[in-house]
Amino acid sequence: MLPGALATVAAAGAVACLPWLGASGYVQAVAYYLTYTLALGQAWNLMSGMTGYVSFAHGALAGIGGYATVMALNAEWPFAAAIAVAPVAAVAASLVIGGTSLRLRGTAFTFATLFFQELVLLVLRKLPMTGGPGGLALSEILPVWLPQVMMAALAGAATVLMLGVRGSRLGVRLLAIKGDETAAAALGIGANRLKLLVFCLSAAVAGLAGSVHGLFTASLYPDVVFSVDVSLVALAVPLIGGVATAFGPVAGAILYVGLGEMLQSLVPGAHLVIVGAVLLAVILFMPRGLLPFLLLRRRAAPARLAEAAGE
Repeated sequence: MLPGALATVAAAGAVACLPWLGASGYVQAVAYYLTYTLALGQAWNLMSGMTGYVSFAHGALAGIGGYATVMALNAEWPFAAAIAVAPVAAVAASLVIGGTSLRLRGTAFTFATLFFQELVLLVLRKLPMTGGPGGLALSEILPVWLPQVMMAALAGAATVLMLGVRGSRLGVRLLAIKGDETAAAALGIGANRLKLLVFCLSAAVAGLAGSVHGLFTASLYPDVVFSVDVSLVALAVPLIGGVATAFGPVAGAILYVGLGEMLQSLVPGAHLVIVGAVLLAVILFMPRGLLPFLLLRRRAAPARLAEAAGE
């Protein structure tokens, strides 16, 4: 765990220093969206990757965090308090959806979280205090480097957190729930309590990601912020790179953002279709994800060489 944590901190530090290393605005923007995508993916991975409960609520949780921070800053709250309110609001929302839906399993839970996403969008479009359908703008524009540094730090912290959970007793219990929840409960594992705990933890990460993203965009539109596309990105990144692994979402985020940027410049009209086709191929032919697939091939290579030498 220690080498992985140190490597993560070093990588996050390097990305955070890009504004002072002479990187172009384009490179900084791509690095920001890479870290934002990674933070969302790790938030989803903490909950759904470790328990098997597929959630479509993480886009809504990130949006709630973004709205909470922007509204707090517009009300002239101290900066630290405005950031801190985002995970609190997201965790409160996760208690509502988790407390009512985590007793459901399979597609029933997934549809419950999707309904929650649409419900939050409907409510925010009707509330005058949130700007209604016209959205909400930040009253004071912050330096662009600030959210870039904060998102890099958050992505690194979320990866280290996932690394710690994956190697802890909590992680073992969550994977037991994922494998067979009934058997895990028979062994004395409090499945409902642990599921709600990790859902709150994952919501806090998603809320912070939405908070920092609100600072970066400086404007929030409900139809964009609470689009199901945000939840799909949070889900796709771990599925591509490797579910329930700490560094799978890193590989997934790099592939998702890098491939999208490359194809957008080559085939602007069809890049989303091509990206979707490539991602579907990864999911179909590498069901455990890209990183576990590559690791298995690397471990199997010496055995194949020995077998060939024996022949």
